[in-house]
Amino acid sequence: MKEEKLKRVLGLGYTTLFGVGLILGAGIYVLIGRAAGFSGDAVWLSVLFATFIALTTGLSYAELSSMYPTAASTHTYVEEAFPKRGLLAFIAGWLIFFEGVAGAATASVGFARYFTQLFTMGEYWIPLVAILLVVVLSFVNWFGIEESALMTVIFTFIEAGGLILVVLLGFMLPQRSPDYLAFNPTLDPMIGILIGAAVFYFAFTGFELQPTLSEETREPRKTIPKAIILALLITSLLYLLVALAVVRLLPWDVLADTRAPLAEAAAMAWKPAYMILMFIALFSTTNTVLGFLVSASRLAYGLASEGIVSEQLAKVDKWRKTPYISVLISGFVAVLTILITVFLPEITGLRLRFGEVEYKLVDMVGKTSSLAAILAFIMVNVAVIVLRFTKPDYERRFTIPLNIGRFPVLPAISIVLIVFFLAISFTDWIIWISTAVVILIGLAFYKR
Repeated sequence: MKEEKLKRVLGLGYTTLFGVGLILGAGIYVLIGRAAGFSGDAVWLSVLFATFIALTTGLSYAELSSMYPTAASTHTYVEEAFPKRGLLAFIAGWLIFFEGVAGAATASVGFARYFTQLFTMGEYWIPLVAILLVVVLSFVNWFGIEESALMTVIFTFIEAGGLILVVLLGFMLPQRSPDYLAFNPTLDPMIGILIGAAVFYFAFTGFELQPTLSEETREPRKTIPKAIILALLITSLLYLLVALAVVRLLPWDVLADTRAPLAEAAAMAWKPAYMILMFIALFSTTNTVLGFLVSASRLAYGLASEGIVSEQLAKVDKWRKTPYISVLISGFVAVLTILITVFLPEITGLRLRFGEVEYKLVDMVGKTSSLAAILAFIMVNVAVIVLRFTKPDYERRFTIPLNIGRFPVLPAISIVLIVFFLAISFTDWIIWISTAVVILIGLAFYKR
């Protein structure tokens, strides 16, 4: 019987906008305020610094995806660098898979919160709305990559439109004249910029999932690296403009204290902007959920194709040409995550308290998925350095610039700064423990 394969139908435009949609997400709507709380009106410097760090890791993914155009992506990169460390490679791939399904779950809860607020529904509707969204988008994911990509493109333009609205209001209808070199007076300027960058860095996650589309992309060795770089450049420009505009609408300390900094800032210049941005947030979170579900299912398919997990996950629907079992499993795990982190606490009153700190399960899952991605980033940056020496003659359609001989400087810088970011952003031991638990759960599915 002929083995079904995925369809190679995506070009540079779709793969780029897929990345833009994943990166934009809903993080910018909150993180810009938190970053401003550390770096003041100079928040644009924090954004610029975070951009540099994101680009360094993005370039590592670009070089590796030009070498190994596979849906298993992160797993393959680490395995090729450390062929005798198969378990390490699996952990790297598993962490990115977890980021995908957990990201889909937390983003769907974010959608449900916006939805119930906009339509004045009780909070008890949140789990049901979130689950329905995952179910509907899992169907879209199964129906076809072209349909998923088209939906992503449309929603990405809507997302970008919301940020452009903030930029236009900030520069055309400013409410104050900021000093772009005015820092938070309670912090050393450099420390404020670095902490602000560490906070804002998470608004850039998403590009690491673009290589999971490699087996559905035409000429992936050329297309995927370009798509990663273009997606990061587009989002970086948007983020920088937003950072410059938003402090023209609200003081940095007010931005830091509000739950919806972009919406409230825009409303200072034009009242209807608040509801418009809240409505756009529905499209933003929907796009994030779809992107994560697509990526997680393709990564699971890639792992199965390489014999790392059950081969059942590599089965492709002969009509839709999508990995239907991986699609089903990814959606199921996302729904299960919603039930455990939102529905269960709702009906049982379950709360996690460690010391004097109380944790919401859904927020802990979100932070754990962020840490999972960051740990995988370190492994990928190490992999690109190692492969420069162990496979110097292997064909690379894209090569990271700025090298000393064979040694790539930018990935090394990225590793150092990511470790610094970890020290700042993940001081809570419970998140490290929850990430370790995620890894242990993954080992149950490891075949080798």
